[in-house]
Amino acid sequence: MGQASTLFNGAVEQTLIGRVTPTAEQRDFLQEQWNALADHLKTALAVRHGYAISTWLQGSYKYATLIKPVKASERYDVDVGVYFEWDDDHDIEPTPRQLRDWVQAELLDYAKSCPELLNVEQPAKERCSRASYIRQFHIDTPTYHLNTDSDQRRLACLSNVWEDSDPKAIYKWFKDAVSGGERDQLRRLVRYLKAWAAVSFDEYPESRPTSILLTVVATEGYLSLWGQRLLGMDDDDALGAVIGYMHERLYTDRMVANPINDKENLNRMSSEAWSGFSPRLTALRDIADRAKDAQDEASAALVWSEAFSFLMPLPEVDRVEVVDEDSGHAIMQLPEIDIDIFTPNPRSFVSKQRNEVSGVAKGSELVFRIANPHVVPDFATVEWTVRNEGDEADAQSDLGHRQIGMRMLTVTEHTAYAGRHFMDCIVRLNGQVYAVRRVPVNIRDVPHIARNPPRPPYTKLRSFLRRNR
Repeated sequence: MGQASTLFNGAVEQTLIGRVTPTAEQRDFLQEQWNALADHLKTALAVRHGYAISTWLQGSYKYATLIKPVKASERYDVDVGVYFEWDDDHDIEPTPRQLRDWVQAELLDYAKSCPELLNVEQPAKERCSRASYIRQFHIDTPTYHLNTDSDQRRLACLSNVWEDSDPKAIYKWFKDAVSGGERDQLRRLVRYLKAWAAVSFDEYPESRPTSILLTVVATEGYLSLWGQRLLGMDDDDALGAVIGYMHERLYTDRMVANPINDKENLNRMSSEAWSGFSPRLTALRDIADRAKDAQDEASAALVWSEAFSFLMPLPEVDRVEVVDEDSGHAIMQLPEIDIDIFTPNPRSFVSKQRNEVSGVAKGSELVFRIANPHVVPDFATVEWTVRNEGDEADAQSDLGHRQIGMRMLTVTEHTAYAGRHFMDCIVRLNGQVYAVRRVPVNIRDVPHIARNPPRPPYTKLRSFLRRNR
């Protein structure tokens, strides 16, 4: 059993799968918008150009592997394929560029009457047009010719070429790979890998792996675990095994063939992009191996947080002490965190609290400071990780962020979303966790700041990590 399985997909308030999966409200809004656009395109394109038009939802939404935007700069990606239908007897067929121009023009026209649609990207992309909406998502509309005699599909590219592409066939391959609970687990594994990709490539966005690449390699890896799957696997164990497979697989051969068309390489990274992807994949493999060897939930979660950053929930404890395996003594005194609270405009000091913010208004400035800096070892790094929770943070796709620096003893944050959140202070030396202090921050949508309410019972819990020399 994986030590962190409950935090991946268990019956606790905060899980990794819960933090990255779109909420019911978000899914409803997406469905409403893509249905409306699909209906408009089917009718308008048929009337204007005389072809039978069909649409087919594809991509992450269809696969049930869509993740929510995890940062304000991120967007959902929903794919709605547009199919122009004609048979082999068609005398004069339109060119790929003509189909793309027709769809692009119709999107621009639709934008005039759809207040939720912010803009249509111009020029269009090589393989699709893109319409960006409010609430941080966009709809891509790849355009195809569907041969009604042979049931073959080909993608219309802006460069006026046809590309063999059948999204329906690869979706069927994915759906038929496993069934029942195993299919549900595979979908979660793909979401975890997408979450890793979403937070790991800010400095090298061109190296971020595509969803279809992760989906295919994860499925291949999961299928290779047939023996372990017979006995049942927790999500963190299954993810670690799939990461190991993915690392070995891609280092053996960078080509990832389309499972229904082995001539198509789904890995389209350039050599430069691969040089940014490769070390991050190796680091992910190392993280998975260390998490597997962790002795308890807290230590496993802290290791996984190196990959998932603020997305990875931590146990409901207020502190984590690292205990020397031989002596049984803590190797570092826990940091005490003072929090100075200020009101903005004009900036005015309100109060000082320690190790928790029991109540604070929106719009406040919080200055977090290690009150006993002498306990932080020289050359140790200090990570300050904000983990946001609640509907307001979800609505703004702001699940958190992280700052890291050598002996970074203080950071400043601002309160924006009502609810309970955490500032986690993690001290590491040479990559080893030395101590963790979790600071709960309770934000209220009122100007009043509560000073001293009772401490919640979870803050009395402790978790211990053992350090291997």
